[in-house]
Amino acid sequence: MKKIIYLQRIGDIDPGILIVLKKDLKWFFKKYGFKIVNLPDPLPLLESDYDSFKRQYDALKVKRRLIKAVIINGYNRVLGVLDVDIFSKFLNFVFGVADLPKNKSFGSALISVTRLREEFYRRTENVALFELRILKEAIHELGHTFGLKHCTNFCVMKFSNDLEDTDQKPPKFCEECANRMDIIIDSFE
Repeated sequence: MKKIIYLQRIGDIDPGILIVLKKDLKWFFKKYGFKIVNLPDPLPLLESDYDSFKRQYDALKVKRRLIKAVIINGYNRVLGVLDVDIFSKFLNFVFGVADLPKNKSFGSALISVTRLREEFYRRTENVALFELRILKEAIHELGHTFGLKHCTNFCVMKFSNDLEDTDQKPPKFCEECANRMDIIIDSFE
Protein backbone atom coordinates (compact mmCIF):
# COMPACT_ATOMS: atom_id res chain seq x y z
CA MET A 1 0.00 0.00 0.00
CA LYS A 2 1.23 3.50 -0.82
CA LYS A 3 2.05 5.54 2.25
CA ILE A 4 0.56 8.84 1.15
CA ILE A 5 -1.75 11.22 2.99
CA TYR A 6 -3.59 13.49 0.58
CA LEU A 7 -4.72 16.95 1.71
CA GLN A 8 -7.88 18.15 -0.01
CA ARG A 9 -8.97 21.80 0.07
CA ILE A 10 -12.74 22.08 0.38
CA GLY A 11 -14.49 25.28 -0.57
CA ASP A 12 -12.86 28.68 -0.31
CA ILE A 13 -9.81 28.34 1.92
CA ASP A 14 -6.46 30.09 1.88
CA PRO A 15 -4.07 27.69 0.05
CA GLY A 16 -1.30 28.91 2.39
CA ILE A 17 -2.99 27.05 5.24
CA LEU A 18 -2.50 23.77 3.37
CA ILE A 19 1.10 24.60 2.50
CA VAL A 20 1.96 25.08 6.19
CA LEU A 21 -0.09 22.04 7.21
CA LYS A 22 1.67 19.90 4.60
CA LYS A 23 5.07 20.94 5.98
CA ASP A 24 4.00 20.26 9.58
CA LEU A 25 2.40 16.88 8.78
CA LYS A 26 5.44 15.89 6.72
CA TRP A 27 7.58 16.45 9.81
CA PHE A 28 5.15 14.51 12.05
CA PHE A 29 4.53 11.51 9.78
CA LYS A 30 8.13 11.20 8.52
CA LYS A 31 8.86 8.58 11.19
CA TYR A 32 6.05 6.44 9.76
CA GLY A 33 7.27 6.77 6.18
CA PHE A 34 4.28 8.75 4.88
CA LYS A 35 4.43 11.37 2.15
CA ILE A 36 2.04 14.30 2.31
CA VAL A 37 0.54 15.51 -0.98
CA ASN A 38 -1.67 18.56 -1.54
CA LEU A 39 -4.35 17.82 -4.13
CA PRO A 40 -4.45 20.67 -6.66
CA ASP A 41 -8.18 21.19 -7.20
CA PRO A 42 -10.52 22.15 -4.36
CA LEU A 43 -13.71 20.20 -3.74
CA PRO A 44 -16.61 22.68 -3.79
CA LEU A 45 -18.95 23.22 -0.88
CA LEU A 46 -22.57 22.65 -1.89
CA GLU A 47 -25.75 24.35 -0.79
CA SER A 48 -27.05 20.90 0.16
CA ASP A 49 -24.22 20.62 2.75
CA TYR A 50 -25.46 23.78 4.49
CA ASP A 51 -28.00 23.86 7.31
CA SER A 52 -29.59 27.32 7.16
CA PHE A 53 -31.20 26.92 10.60
CA LYS A 54 -27.83 26.22 12.28
CA ARG A 55 -25.90 28.44 9.84
CA GLN A 56 -23.27 25.71 9.63
CA TYR A 57 -22.23 22.98 7.24
CA ASP A 58 -22.99 19.35 7.98
CA ALA A 59 -19.55 17.74 8.39
CA LEU A 60 -20.81 14.24 7.63
CA LYS A 61 -22.43 15.30 4.35
CA VAL A 62 -19.21 17.03 3.28
CA LYS A 63 -17.14 14.00 4.29
CA ARG A 64 -19.37 11.62 2.32
CA ARG A 65 -18.75 13.71 -0.80
CA LEU A 66 -15.02 13.79 -0.01
CA ILE A 67 -14.95 10.00 0.20
CA LYS A 68 -16.71 9.64 -3.16
CA ALA A 69 -14.29 12.07 -4.80
CA VAL A 70 -11.15 10.36 -3.51
CA ILE A 71 -12.22 6.74 -3.97
CA ILE A 72 -12.67 7.42 -7.69
CA ASN A 73 -9.01 8.47 -7.83
CA GLY A 74 -7.79 5.53 -5.75
CA TYR A 75 -6.43 7.61 -2.86
CA ASN A 76 -6.10 5.61 0.33
CA ARG A 77 -5.84 8.25 3.07
CA VAL A 78 -7.26 11.76 2.82
CA LEU A 79 -7.73 14.77 5.06
CA GLY A 80 -10.20 17.38 3.87
CA VAL A 81 -9.56 20.91 5.13
CA LEU A 82 -12.20 23.62 5.02
CA ASP A 83 -12.77 27.09 6.43
CA VAL A 84 -16.44 27.11 7.40
CA ASP A 85 -18.17 26.31 10.66
CA ILE A 86 -19.24 22.65 10.86
CA PHE A 87 -21.42 20.46 13.05
CA SER A 88 -21.94 16.73 13.36
CA LYS A 89 -25.00 14.77 14.50
CA PHE A 90 -25.57 15.64 18.19
CA LEU A 91 -22.76 18.18 18.53
CA ASN A 92 -23.35 21.91 18.03
CA PHE A 93 -19.92 22.23 16.43
CA VAL A 94 -16.86 20.12 15.75
CA PHE A 95 -13.27 20.89 14.84
CA GLY A 96 -13.21 17.75 12.72
CA VAL A 97 -14.61 14.31 12.01
CA ALA A 98 -13.15 10.96 11.00
CA ASP A 99 -14.20 7.37 10.78
CA LEU A 100 -12.36 4.50 12.34
CA PRO A 101 -11.25 2.48 9.32
CA LYS A 102 -13.21 -0.56 8.22
CA ASN A 103 -9.97 -1.72 6.63
CA LYS A 104 -6.44 -0.38 6.91
CA SER A 105 -6.20 0.57 3.26
CA PHE A 106 -8.61 3.54 3.39
CA GLY A 107 -9.24 6.35 5.83
CA SER A 108 -10.87 9.76 5.52
CA ALA A 109 -11.07 12.73 7.84
CA LEU A 110 -12.15 16.33 7.75
CA ILE A 111 -11.11 19.39 9.76
CA SER A 112 -12.41 22.94 9.83
CA VAL A 113 -10.02 25.76 10.66
CA THR A 114 -12.76 28.31 11.38
CA ARG A 115 -13.09 27.84 15.16
CA LEU A 116 -9.32 27.39 15.56
CA ARG A 117 -8.72 31.12 14.93
CA GLU A 118 -8.51 33.56 17.82
CA GLU A 119 -10.53 36.01 15.72
CA PHE A 120 -13.54 33.66 15.81
CA TYR A 121 -13.74 34.44 19.55
CA ARG A 122 -13.11 38.19 18.98
CA ARG A 123 -9.53 37.94 20.22
CA THR A 124 -6.33 39.21 18.61
CA GLU A 125 -4.94 37.12 15.76
CA ASN A 126 -2.16 34.66 16.71
CA VAL A 127 -0.84 32.92 13.59
CA ALA A 128 1.56 30.55 15.40
CA LEU A 129 -1.19 29.36 17.76
CA PHE A 130 -3.61 28.99 14.84
CA GLU A 131 -1.13 26.81 12.90
CA LEU A 132 -0.42 24.67 15.99
CA ARG A 133 -4.15 24.11 16.55
CA ILE A 134 -4.60 23.07 12.92
CA LEU A 135 -1.72 20.60 13.25
CA LYS A 136 -3.14 19.10 16.46
CA GLU A 137 -6.60 18.64 14.98
CA ALA A 138 -5.18 17.21 11.75
CA ILE A 139 -3.03 14.67 13.63
CA HIS A 140 -6.00 13.81 15.85
CA GLU A 141 -8.40 13.14 12.98
CA LEU A 142 -5.76 11.30 10.94
CA GLY A 143 -5.02 9.21 14.03
CA HIS A 144 -8.64 8.04 13.90
CA THR A 145 -8.19 7.00 10.26
CA PHE A 146 -5.44 4.64 11.40
CA GLY A 147 -7.66 3.15 14.10
CA LEU A 148 -6.66 5.19 17.15
CA LYS A 149 -9.52 6.02 19.50
CA HIS A 150 -9.93 8.89 21.95
CA CYS A 151 -7.35 8.78 24.73
CA THR A 152 -7.46 10.09 28.30
CA ASN A 153 -3.68 10.56 28.58
CA PHE A 154 -1.73 13.74 27.79
CA CYS A 155 -2.08 13.00 24.09
CA VAL A 156 -3.15 14.53 20.79
CA MET A 157 -5.86 11.83 20.67
CA LYS A 158 -7.61 13.36 23.67
CA PHE A 159 -11.11 14.58 22.73
CA SER A 160 -11.46 18.36 22.37
CA ASN A 161 -14.80 19.60 23.61
CA ASP A 162 -13.66 23.20 23.22
CA LEU A 163 -10.66 25.27 22.14
CA GLU A 164 -9.09 25.14 25.60
CA ASP A 165 -8.95 21.33 25.32
CA THR A 166 -7.14 21.66 21.99
CA ASP A 167 -4.67 24.14 23.45
CA GLN A 168 -3.91 21.90 26.43
CA LYS A 169 -3.08 18.74 24.49
CA PRO A 170 0.32 18.19 22.86
CA PRO A 171 0.90 17.84 19.10
CA LYS A 172 2.01 14.22 19.57
CA PHE A 173 0.82 10.80 20.64
CA CYS A 174 1.25 9.59 24.21
CA GLU A 175 3.45 6.51 24.62
CA GLU A 176 0.44 4.19 24.54
CA CYS A 177 -0.98 5.64 21.30
CA ALA A 178 2.51 5.88 19.74
CA ASN A 179 3.03 2.16 20.41
CA ARG A 180 -0.38 1.36 18.94
CA MET A 181 0.41 3.50 15.89
CA ASP A 182 3.76 1.69 15.42
CA ILE A 183 1.94 -1.67 15.41
CA ILE A 184 -0.66 -0.37 12.94
CA ILE A 185 1.98 1.06 10.61
CA ASP A 186 4.08 -2.12 10.81
CA SER A 187 1.05 -4.07 9.56
CA PHE A 188 1.08 -1.89 6.40
CA GLU A 189 4.42 -3.30 5.31
